Amino acid sequence: MMTSQAYTPTAPVLHVFEQTGGWHWGITVPRARGSGFKLIAFSERTFPVEDAARTDGRQALVDLADSGIRDRLAT
Repeated sequence: MMTSQAYTPTAPVLHVFEQTGGWHWGITVPRARGSGFKLIAFSERTFPVEDAARTDGRQALVDLADSGIRDRLAT
């Protein structure tokens, strides 16, 4: 019998959510040991619409990749 492993992303993941009257984003990575995720970046400002938060969060992901943080988090 073949079983499938649960998919665990190793790259940073963008999350967009509504809280306190506006939209925010956060970026997480899986913890090296144990379970759960580690928050590595988040929006400090509140966005009026989801699309604005998502666009800003995507830019933050690009900035993280450009800074090489993905490589440092993987080790």
